[in-house]
Amino acid sequence: MIAAKESGLSKRTPKAQPVPLAVAAAMVHQQVIGMSALAPDTDLTPMLDRCALALSQVCAIYSADARGRLRRIPAEELALGVFEDGAQLYRTRSGNTYESLSVRRGDLLDAIVGMKTRG
Repeated sequence: MIAAKESGLSKRTPKAQPVPLAVAAAMVHQQVIGMSALAPDTDLTPMLDRCALALSQVCAIYSADARGRLRRIPAEELALGVFEDGAQLYRTRSGNTYESLSVRRGDLLDAIVGMKTRG
């Protein structure tokens, strides 16, 4: 959390606050799809990856650099890659990887509303 304070994230409005992508993906699954269909021993990793992919279609995805500053992953990088490890990692087609993934809180909330509306 020190990196977030140093990068000025603590000064942002609540809607601009970053939410870890794995948490955001779990929220999408719970709010849009529902958790009732899952068996207690279900591996959630693939589900989180799919929900992260859905979010990447409607939200900017960010990755923290070595100094903890958030950098938006370019749309062209997001176009042909895959999310892995339960939305913890993004691997581009060329093999580059992004970690410490997040979305903005406001974007996440808007995405959930939009996904629920579209059904």
